[in-house]
Amino acid sequence: MASHYQAATLIASPSYPNAIAWSTENLVAVASGHLITILNPSALEGPRELVVLRPSDPFPIGVVNREDLFEPCIIATSLARETELCARSISWSQQGFSPNSGCLLAVCTVDGHVKLYRSPFCEFCDEWVEVADISRLLFKFYKGIEFGENDGPSSLPQEKENTEQNQQVMCIGKLQEPLLSMGTERRKRKPARFEGFVYHEDNGGVTRPGLDYAVRNGQGNTQNIQTPSYCNGEDKSLPLITAKQYSCREALLSSLVVAWSPVLPSPDRSSYFTGNWCILAVGCKSGSVSFWKIHKPEYYTIDIGMVTRDPMLIGVVQAHLSWVTAISWELFSSGSSKPLLLLATGCSDGSSKIWLGDIEGLNQCTCAKEVPLTLVAEHQDSVNLAIGRASGSLEAWSWNISGNKIQKIHACDAHDQVDNSAHCWMFNEKHLEEIPLHTDGPELKESVDLTEVSDRCYGLALAPGELMIAVVRSLDSNLLNQMYQARTQKAVVEFIWIGGQFLGIPLDNSVILSLQSAALSETNFLWWGSNIFWSLKKYENCETVLVLWDLIAALQGFKKSAPTFLETLMHKWVSGLFSDDPHCASIDIPSHSIHNMSKVSSRKLHLLNIVCRKVMLSDQPQYSPGAEKGNDVMADLWNNLLVRSERELQERLVAFTFAAVLNRTAYLLKGAPAENSWFPVGVAQMDSWASMNDGEVRDELKFLRTRINDLGDRINSVCEYSVEEYCTYCKAPVPFESADVAMCSGSNPATPPAEAHKLSRCTASMRLCPVLQPTWHCACCGRTVDKLLPEIFFTMPTSFWDVTHGNESLDLSAPAVPFCPFCGILLQRIKPEFLLSVSPV
Repeated sequence: MASHYQAATLIASPSYPNAIAWSTENLVAVASGHLITILNPSALEGPRELVVLRPSDPFPIGVVNREDLFEPCIIATSLARETELCARSISWSQQGFSPNSGCLLAVCTVDGHVKLYRSPFCEFCDEWVEVADISRLLFKFYKGIEFGENDGPSSLPQEKENTEQNQQVMCIGKLQEPLLSMGTERRKRKPARFEGFVYHEDNGGVTRPGLDYAVRNGQGNTQNIQTPSYCNGEDKSLPLITAKQYSCREALLSSLVVAWSPVLPSPDRSSYFTGNWCILAVGCKSGSVSFWKIHKPEYYTIDIGMVTRDPMLIGVVQAHLSWVTAISWELFSSGSSKPLLLLATGCSDGSSKIWLGDIEGLNQCTCAKEVPLTLVAEHQDSVNLAIGRASGSLEAWSWNISGNKIQKIHACDAHDQVDNSAHCWMFNEKHLEEIPLHTDGPELKESVDLTEVSDRCYGLALAPGELMIAVVRSLDSNLLNQMYQARTQKAVVEFIWIGGQFLGIPLDNSVILSLQSAALSETNFLWWGSNIFWSLKKYENCETVLVLWDLIAALQGFKKSAPTFLETLMHKWVSGLFSDDPHCASIDIPSHSIHNMSKVSSRKLHLLNIVCRKVMLSDQPQYSPGAEKGNDVMADLWNNLLVRSERELQERLVAFTFAAVLNRTAYLLKGAPAENSWFPVGVAQMDSWASMNDGEVRDELKFLRTRINDLGDRINSVCEYSVEEYCTYCKAPVPFESADVAMCSGSNPATPPAEAHKLSRCTASMRLCPVLQPTWHCACCGRTVDKLLPEIFFTMPTSFWDVTHGNESLDLSAPAVPFCPFCGILLQRIKPEFLLSVSPV
């Protein structure tokens, strides 16, 4: 068994910590040099995509006198040298904020600029597309209020009105002693000349093209101000400001760290899954944190690059007195109480603060006037916070919300100050316990261990399934082959199994009975089984996006190395899906569970289909309903489960569409508007499918079909009902014979079936898919979708048939989402093999 899953090398080395991030759609971003490399962990040797960092135009914040260059507040800027552009901080949004329902990537560069990028899903290239410039929007805001330097009511409302007594929840561990500073000493000599400046010998003036400040000569002549000829797209004279003003303005616009919040629910939505907005927090050198509200797109597309709305600035908070170096969000909920939005910020002076946000108040913010960060009145729970310090120590703090008290639980010397190593810790009750970072795990490929040539650790990221981590390290060039490796391999990303760690979750010993594999100890098998069960249980919640690549990779590895363990584990899990008894572990799955699928949630059926296809039947030919059974008894059992599960989902899909038609009809009869509700299509084809399977479908579906037929001609006003379909190639009629594929009848009745055109049908609507327009594709089952379903279909409760029976209660106003009706994973556009694709499973 191998602790390393795989590794990928990079052509440049990272420059700042936290240089790696793992998205909820299973993409890994690594900041190295002037590039952000985007990797698919399931195909590390395959294609990659890039975010190319380019210098941004400076902002015209003003000019200063020449003698002010050596003022203490501005000397650091005066002595700055242009270095290679690189990323200081990167952060992924949650899935659903890109036009194709993917993730947005926020990048903060070393020059203090923040931009948002999306994947090139419709450009067919390998470079990501910029969608918003946060720094430019922030500059416009500060310019509009004159950088808060006047005393008017509109100047920096957040930094003046939001005081610490009503916003700051707690300040943790602020360093008492000041940071060491280096004194500067000047000799009396001629005015200094700096690299990159252009000097004019006739008047002593100086300019620096491309920088965001200009210098005025020492003669006091206001007509002799030297300004860059091009500053941020504007060609105009800049105001004369003091060195302190320039320093403050530069600090306000110099960003250091970015962090996305979780998806936040709207006031009219009760489910976290149906939330449609989030907040991007940007920390700056001034100690302020700006908050940007970003909505999900109104609709999702893979056809053209939809223009997204600019992020909305909802406020700026003066969180610290120095550089904001760390930001972390958490959506905290307990029982039936409203969720709380928590924000932790860290500063370069050693202080850390916890903030509490009012979700409803934040959602109502439409301009930068007031950020609702207030104290909570009562709450019985506590929050744990881990803080790492420059000394290498790791501290664990506990904050009691109801009493507003915070205390240090435990502290340990986790690292040497400069060792740049990676360690793994478990928070056990009230103390930190170090556990091995590397654990034995299933081996699918030839693993690569590059620890011996690795130098410094620049960050780690946790996989969506939380069974694997990715660690980025720089490589020691002295230990590499100088001819073939040293010049092209500067860093490495290692993917390491952590599923064998003990997390204190009990598991029945029955899963390791009759094991004959010596690759792992019995204890490791128990820990792996416990963590796999925990991960599967997490995905049973419909609020969690189905991205379980690391979980599927682990199960596939155990199928190869410990098949008996895998079969026992999966039988136990499936038995729990269909039984209220969590200890039920019958091997004969179909005998007691295959007829109970009507009471199982759609999310559990989606999980079952994924496990069947990608794990238990991965080495079997694709099933087809009614196919002959083979000689493998276990394969037949899992194939039977898959057939019954997909049949159940098919009936639910048809019933949901019929219920949506009746729902719209009821609204129209009441005179209520239904323009914003989901419009059903393919109703005629679904009616044909229900008629063809009349003897097998449920009575509830038959009842809904009868009500649909009773609508008569009124049905055309509430849905798309077209029985006739024609071939795109020859215009011949296409009869309905299957829900997945279709064959045209041919222009000539005598045309043999072999020469008829084969067409695909939309999985969600059963209509013919267009030929000239791109369609959505499922990476698990391979089906095609043209018409997307509303998200309520994927969040149905366990009693699905009870909900569709009372069809008037269906909420069809939710937007349509690109998820597969049979697998529940994110759909995507098919790309050529030389371009990067996403692998949710």
